[in-house]
Amino acid sequence: MYSTLLTGLAGMGAMMTAQIQPPAANASPALERLERTEFSFGGEIGRRLAVNEKHWLLVAPGANPAMLQMYRDRDRPPRRDLLPWSGEFAGKYLTAATLALRATGSRALRAHLRQFVTDLISTQDADGYLGPFPKDARMIGPGLWDLWGQYHVMLGLYLWYQETGDARALAAARRCADYFCRYFLDENRRTLQAGSEEMNQSSIHIFTLLYRETGEPRYLQMARAIEKDWETPPSGDYVRTSLAGKPFYQTPKPRWESLHGVQGIAELYFITGDSNYRRAFEQIWWTILEGDRHNTGGFSSGEQATGNPYDPRPIETCCTVAWMTITLDMLRMTGDSRAADELELSTWNAALGAQSPSGRWWTYNTPMDGDRKASAHEIVFQARPGSPELNCCSVNGPRSLGMLSEWAVMRAPDGIALNYFGASRFRVPLPSGNRVQIVQETRYPLDGAIRIRIQPEREERFTLSLRIPGWSRSTTVKLNGRAVSGVKPGSYLRMERVWRAEDRIEMTADLSPRAWVGEREAAGKVSVYCGPILMAYDPRFDTHAPDSLPALTPEMLLRAPQTREKETASLKTQEAPLLLLRFTDAQGGGITLCDFASAGMAGNVYRTWLPAKGFSPVAFSRENPLRLPPP
Repeated sequence: MYSTLLTGLAGMGAMMTAQIQPPAANASPALERLERTEFSFGGEIGRRLAVNEKHWLLVAPGANPAMLQMYRDRDRPPRRDLLPWSGEFAGKYLTAATLALRATGSRALRAHLRQFVTDLISTQDADGYLGPFPKDARMIGPGLWDLWGQYHVMLGLYLWYQETGDARALAAARRCADYFCRYFLDENRRTLQAGSEEMNQSSIHIFTLLYRETGEPRYLQMARAIEKDWETPPSGDYVRTSLAGKPFYQTPKPRWESLHGVQGIAELYFITGDSNYRRAFEQIWWTILEGDRHNTGGFSSGEQATGNPYDPRPIETCCTVAWMTITLDMLRMTGDSRAADELELSTWNAALGAQSPSGRWWTYNTPMDGDRKASAHEIVFQARPGSPELNCCSVNGPRSLGMLSEWAVMRAPDGIALNYFGASRFRVPLPSGNRVQIVQETRYPLDGAIRIRIQPEREERFTLSLRIPGWSRSTTVKLNGRAVSGVKPGSYLRMERVWRAEDRIEMTADLSPRAWVGEREAAGKVSVYCGPILMAYDPRFDTHAPDSLPALTPEMLLRAPQTREKETASLKTQEAPLLLLRFTDAQGGGITLCDFASAGMAGNVYRTWLPAKGFSPVAFSRENPLRLPPP
């Protein structure tokens, strides 16, 4: 690859954590997660986090005890009937739950997870193995995704350690990582022998993270070995193909699981400072955004990249979560606010649309047009005795909400970047030891008016970088009643000053309806957005048949839509749409649309690609990734 494999380390034993100094990164992130931040989300996001915790995170292990029992039974007869990826469930669950804990600070969830982590660690084999498969099949057993499953377990333990400082969790993750190193590096095996390359080789990600955490050279050597294996067919060869200018869908392995390996490319950039890694990573991200991020903010068509955002095949929840993870890495790497725009789009549409408003279930497929089925219905084949509710998406979907704790507000080199808008209260630490409370009073995204209070415990000079959404054509910002200049869509408004507890920001985003004009399978149709919200047709709120809808026109979007709040108020919370608007023509006809996250939740067929006339497609570009028409 672009740097040589480390040599001469095969016989070295793992160093103790206390003896290791983490390496200095050769490329610093432009934006980083703010540790020790206290979050309180209000509005619909706060409600969804609450029901996610109450109805899934706190009950899933007890309702599905085989989540951990499969590890205890791995060498006991009779053998369990496992899926190739059964080993991922506990790790994906712990990852999602730990991120949710960051976002809520829930004492109940913290106590619950402390016991879960204790139980999970107790299942680890003496040699460090942390999977559910017997000794004669583990690691490279044919058809198994065993390295993939253990990657997710190690990731969950690593995140728990980061959040709580629980040294047991890091030690368990390291014992498993050390087992990988002995198995492959010391025994001269290759990850190619495990097959299922896009899954098993994505374990590179955890080795880059553990190397950055501990400085253990063997972990970087293991990552390099996987990186080298990428170059051997039928592996993905992600770096070389991307540097050659190919889009992600033309790589040898364009399935969604590969994106977790792509995260390893981002980490290798931070470790080495090698610009080739950054170029490759950005090429992957931008080509997915152009060709495979759907109107919902979801990723994949039939579980992989196809280069066609209009492809109507299933959009799997796990695929969207993977897209959100590399989008977060893009934001960290570049500080480009357009990546934050993408996280917002995916959160309000694809993520909330994949979650039942009750918090009881997640979808496998959240299509652009169609209906919503619980994952336990659509991929019921993954259910097993003792784990009737477990499948890849039920354990992974909640991660999309917990990720808010990683991008809502971030640390910049000179201060704070505020990415999330919505009713909330964040208590943020500064490097000086000072703390700043950021309070938002708003109905956003239902209303563009956002009032932000910046309240440092003691006054201090720093820069607040305020995200100006790329979709908002005319955003206004006032600081303490005075207009602020330099507001530009798709960028950060940087405000450097000595901040005091009485400082107030008033921001007004332009929520005027806009259209993405469809092509290919969506030719002759448009998708309509109001701010970050994708609008959809659900026959619960109108009389048209889903396949006989009236055509939308540019004039109908220019005419201010009528809100239908009375109809919404008459419904129960879990049945009511977040947003309900009627778009009318000059003759009084029209169509009523609701927010995508609410569409189809009662089992109705819905549509987001709507018949249209008078619109012209707008080409994708990095300058106009949202395909906005000229003003």
